[in-house]
Amino acid sequence: MKKFVSLLMWMIPIFIFAQENKKDPIVDFIWSGFVKADYIYDSRQNYEGREGFFIAYPKPIELDANGLDKNAYASANQYGMTTRLGLTASGPEIFNAKSLAYIEGDFTGPSNAHNNAFRLRHAYIHLQWEKTSLLMGQYWHPLNVPEMLPVVLSLNTGAPMHAFSRGPQIRITQKTGPINWVAVAYAQRDYASNGPAGVSSIYLRNAIIPDLSLQMQIRNRNWFSGLGINYKKLDFRSYTIDDQLLHDDVSSLAITAFVKHESEKWDIRVQSILGQNLYDHLMLGGVAVTEIDSINAFIQYGTISSFSTWTSIYYKFGKLKIGVFGGYTKPISLDYSPEGPTYARGSNINEIYRISPQWYYKIKNLIIANEWEYTVASYTFPSENGEFPENCEVRNLRFTFSLIYMF
Repeated sequence: MKKFVSLLMWMIPIFIFAQENKKDPIVDFIWSGFVKADYIYDSRQNYEGREGFFIAYPKPIELDANGLDKNAYASANQYGMTTRLGLTASGPEIFNAKSLAYIEGDFTGPSNAHNNAFRLRHAYIHLQWEKTSLLMGQYWHPLNVPEMLPVVLSLNTGAPMHAFSRGPQIRITQKTGPINWVAVAYAQRDYASNGPAGVSSIYLRNAIIPDLSLQMQIRNRNWFSGLGINYKKLDFRSYTIDDQLLHDDVSSLAITAFVKHESEKWDIRVQSILGQNLYDHLMLGGVAVTEIDSINAFIQYGTISSFSTWTSIYYKFGKLKIGVFGGYTKPISLDYSPEGPTYARGSNINEIYRISPQWYYKIKNLIIANEWEYTVASYTFPSENGEFPENCEVRNLRFTFSLIYMF
């Protein structure tokens, strides 16, 4: 009898807990992602990351002791680290809004020293009301519009012509008829600005004010278009030799315009960006010291701007899709001469353009794909020995063959 009573007393709380759990809201989990295997060949050495899987543009001519170009040789490699895994958790209504959480990562690692390690791409909570939505967590920067992502095989996703950055943020979207207003307060994480202490998010953190964006998006049947503006302030907080604080903050603006047409057969996308200090977007530009006043503990920075535009066109033939990506970018130099260090990407670049035809063939869950990425970089400065004229062009042709298994 005592054993029965003891067993009953042990089971009562379990029974009560089980009943309470039945009343708890149900959360549905959905796994998604793909396994991607790539083979690549490059005709020239490039500015790169992740063992050459991410390339920006070809390196300039650099002569060795025998007068041969150190960067004029080919390379090849294979990868599986862009394999991606995502988890969607959709739950009950919270504050009368549909609730959702999403986590996504791949295996490209947080840095070049950690290839094949798991890296967080997205992690956010999303609440959706009838006309308003709130997203909080890590997601694409507003200049990188998700609906406008170029469909390319290359890991660079069109950079440096197309913006590429993700980070923690608070994003509010408000619907007013066919127009969506998107307001974002953004913080840097994996994609940060360059400055006296190297590439770091500390400059934006010291400025206190987050990276701010406002965007207008219009949807109309098969069309999607929009305009956006972005403001960013950096505070470098450096000190003189006698330990005086230098007032060295710098602000920058960027504007973007984009349009997309999508039908049963066609997919056409165009986007342009004109902005200052876009280093944190893997684009050309940055900042430079333009004035130093050591007596009054004052240092002034100027921004290096850039213009970029790109388009992608795709046509579907049943299971086959063929397309082409084309992009162009050009830095806009300072109106005044730098008086100190320059912290920029492509400060010796005149222009870069790229064209990359590609095709995709889908068989159930498997995609067979091929891309030819042809990139030309024009350098404005001659080499140290002065043998190369300004605007010397170098070229790289990347061949990519991929198998992608979707799930």
